[in-house]
Amino acid sequence: MYKILITLILSLSTMTLYAQNYSIVVDESEVIIDGTSNVHDWESKAEQFSGTATIEIEDDSLISSISALEFNVVVDGIKSGKGGMDNKTYDALNKKKHPNINFVLSEVTNISANTLTANGELTISGVTKTIQMEVEYEILPDGSVLFKGTQPITMTDYDVDPPKAMFGAIKAGADVEVIFDAKFAQ
Repeated sequence: MYKILITLILSLSTMTLYAQNYSIVVDESEVIIDGTSNVHDWESKAEQFSGTATIEIEDDSLISSISALEFNVVVDGIKSGKGGMDNKTYDALNKKKHPNINFVLSEVTNISANTLTANGELTISGVTKTIQMEVEYEILPDGSVLFKGTQPITMTDYDVDPPKAMFGAIKAGADVEVIFDAKFAQ
């Protein structure tokens, strides 16, 4: 009986659950905003962002829960490589009054072997909306977690007027896609 009890305890102890605090690894992460205009498609990169998460990993291969996650993008860290376009973007996002774009996780509703569904509050230009995201994830050999996904956003949902140039002759489309590849490590 004693041997059976020890064997049972040892076999259950191999299934390890542990919650750890993670922070984003900025130089190994990327956030890109893809958009359109009546003239050409455009792309901007978020060069200043931060994030933290509390993640529970099961058997070093599966996320069993995410109890907290917050991600912040600094508005004037969004760069297209074209100063005029960047300034129009900052004005449209009301950078002076709302210098950050923020996502705060509310809940994870589904987790499978390499994808999850997350609900959270996205705040852009002072307007907060609940969004749902489908996210791919991978637990890397060093224990870090890589999250990848594409999130469509309609600027007007956040009271953001799509940027215009040349006295309105060039107009950005209201819909953008945010493409993220975010690595979180302990």
